[in-house]
Amino acid sequence: MTNLGRITPSARVLYEETVNELKSQYQGSLVDQGHRHAFDLLLKQAWEVEQAAMSNSNIPVVVDRLNLTSNLHNRKLIEALAKKLDEKEQTIKELQEEVSQLKAELCSSAAVGGSTADEV
Repeated sequence: MTNLGRITPSARVLYEETVNELKSQYQGSLVDQGHRHAFDLLLKQAWEVEQAAMSNSNIPVVVDRLNLTSNLHNRKLIEALAKKLDEKEQTIKELQEEVSQLKAELCSSAAVGGSTADEV
């Protein structure tokens, strides 16, 4: 009797084979250390975390799953940075308004005392 086993490798096996190949052949060829580090971050922060979602998708090519997951992870980071930027811009606007008010107060008090804001 022949040994009947799984003919098609599981999504997990395909994922691990692809990641191992990318790590050994692609990451090792990257010249820029920052790119090598970014690869590690994608692996740890995006791909490993969402491995189940990638396995459950109907996207047939593993690299396409990795790319989609990377894009989603990058989008999440962009949104977080955009939110922080908006908060900082709001803080800057509030501080600019306070500075304008303080200048106006300084000018009005200087006018009463007979000196200009530049002299104070």
